[in-house]
Amino acid sequence: MRVEVLLTILVFLVTARTGYLVNEHHHATMLSHGSDPYGYYQFLPALLGTHDWGHLPWAFTMEDGKGLSLFTMGVAWMLLPFFLLATAWASLCGYPVDGYSHPYVMCQFLAAAFYLAAGCLLLFHALRDIVGRPLALLTPMLLLGATNLFFYSTYEPGMSHVYAFFLFAALLYLTLRMLEDPGPGKLFLLLACGGLLVLIRQLNVIALLLPLFLGARNPMEALRIRWGWLRAYPLAAGGGVLVAALLFLPQLIYLKYITGSVLVFTYGKKGEGFNWTEPHLWDVLFSHQNGWFVHTPLMIFVMVALVIGAFRGAPNMRPILLIWLLAWYIYSSWWSWWLGGSFGHRGFIEHYAFLSIPLAMGLKWIWDRGRLWRDLSYVPLYLLVFINIRLSTLYFWPWEGPDWNWEKLIDIWERVP
Repeated sequence: MRVEVLLTILVFLVTARTGYLVNEHHHATMLSHGSDPYGYYQFLPALLGTHDWGHLPWAFTMEDGKGLSLFTMGVAWMLLPFFLLATAWASLCGYPVDGYSHPYVMCQFLAAAFYLAAGCLLLFHALRDIVGRPLALLTPMLLLGATNLFFYSTYEPGMSHVYAFFLFAALLYLTLRMLEDPGPGKLFLLLACGGLLVLIRQLNVIALLLPLFLGARNPMEALRIRWGWLRAYPLAAGGGVLVAALLFLPQLIYLKYITGSVLVFTYGKKGEGFNWTEPHLWDVLFSHQNGWFVHTPLMIFVMVALVIGAFRGAPNMRPILLIWLLAWYIYSSWWSWWLGGSFGHRGFIEHYAFLSIPLAMGLKWIWDRGRLWRDLSYVPLYLLVFINIRLSTLYFWPWEGPDWNWEKLIDIWERVP
């Protein structure tokens, strides 16, 4: 069996087991705790009749008394196969078939671990021809160990990030394969994955710039190539768009039922929105409240590699930089630019799939300097993994708010050794 397959199985098993252990103290309430994961999940118990669709438990109450979920159904779609497995398990073993009993809890750990492991495997295959097998294996493992992808795959498996990470990885893999050897199956999956990715979070629409422009010398050449795909495989293209539309259809029906309109900015119903003229660009990167570089210093190295590569015209770097810049500006303009009491700035977690390319290229540059440089690089990489995992164990809600400051954050850092 190939090393990458064994490593994928290991990632799945370790992630599922870790998620089970670190959440053991609240298995009974994990799926129904009033927070974002509940917002993503609650659609599934409603399929069993546990909830009234007009009054979902984690929803904003409208003036007419109906409850509007601020969250979309994208994560629920990805959890659905595991939810059905849990329902069969509960039926056969005598557990309550309500969406919240023990089998459903276990299957959420399995779902997060599966999508994480599958995403890492896709990144390996995407990077293998770019940097070679060793670095293609190391890069996803480094993203898992040295970033908050670990935290949101184990401690918070109900959040959307690990599922979106998988779809970002699929988008990258499928785009690279379409550029190498176009085919109808790849185009179908590319369009279906893109639709599901946008359903999970509408901001993810900017990720579609990657399959649109990756691998071309200029935008016009990129558009000609993509138009060629559509002309060559019209049935696959139409099928992919149809699947994406069908995935969106229940969401649109739900919004129509609750609000009377199929196009609704749900957070706007609570008065939450963007301040486009005063973005917190510096704070998103360097604040004590979830500053990205503060909590995930590996990304300083990645962004340096990305900017240098984009400036020099290295393949694939400019579309990735453009997508990240747009995400940075949009998150910086959001009213809660720190994204609540999270572990690090979680808004960029799914983008780690795209950022795997500059990370791998940066590591390749170091390795190409010789064995001494390569061996010396292991020390800071090991420390980054150790610190990230240790801080994950030390995290307590909330690392935010007016009472959270540099002094308290430094106190936490001092407990790392």
